[in-house]
Amino acid sequence: MTEESKVVLITGGASGIGWATANEFASRGWCVTIGDIDLSAAQRRAAEHPGKILALALDVIDRKAVTEAFAASLRHWGRLDALVNNAGIQRHAHLESLTFENWSAVLDVNLHGSFHCLQAAAQTMLPQGAGAIVNVASVAATRGAPGRAAYAVSKAAILSLTRTAAVEWSERGLRVNAVAPGYVETDLLKTAVAEGRVNIEPIIARTPTRRLAEPREIAKSIYFLCSDDASYVTGHTLHVDGGFDADYGVPFSLPKSAGFQ
Repeated sequence: MTEESKVVLITGGASGIGWATANEFASRGWCVTIGDIDLSAAQRRAAEHPGKILALALDVIDRKAVTEAFAASLRHWGRLDALVNNAGIQRHAHLESLTFENWSAVLDVNLHGSFHCLQAAAQTMLPQGAGAIVNVASVAATRGAPGRAAYAVSKAAILSLTRTAAVEWSERGLRVNAVAPGYVETDLLKTAVAEGRVNIEPIIARTPTRRLAEPREIAKSIYFLCSDDASYVTGHTLHVDGGFDADYGVPFSLPKSAGFQ
């Protein structure tokens, strides 16, 4: 079996990291299914790789819709080799004023949606004894994230789900990993900056590489974890964050009296 003959289904694949990932896989010869709540956007994206990308409407919180989308993808391509659980949303608010409605909305998409798709993919991958799943987490999963409680909690839960699925399914040929991006230069972030909800300068100052990630950099890491080159990698969270998580966060300088300049 060659990498070029394989099939990947990507949720939230019509924009941002999802589209960069779809483009990466398609460019490397994979057949791609984009499942997105915005079908028209997914169809426009699919037109960029004629015959290589299938666009499907997919609301990941609807378990029936998930089942139908996975079945449609399987009918179209005849196989499924990888899943990228990328669909996600945010709702910003201080913790004391975060509504339960917004809390639930984020968990429904980010965590429950990932769970639905994880199970749907396993229905095909476990019987065939092979497959790879990558869940898109975040550096927020391991840090306190002011104003993003629901998002951070959902991503932390995804890390636990990733490890548990990997331990349960590895012996049966299904690898499960996660990618934890730092701040990525997506349209979503650009909008947040334009609206004054995010100040980009302290983010860049806090990131050791002193820049944001490009979506394709996250996509390449996702591709690696789905590829045969990662055949012995499972239960792992790959931080693609420019050193954000590794940084102690406190600037250091030796006093001149110590003899250092």
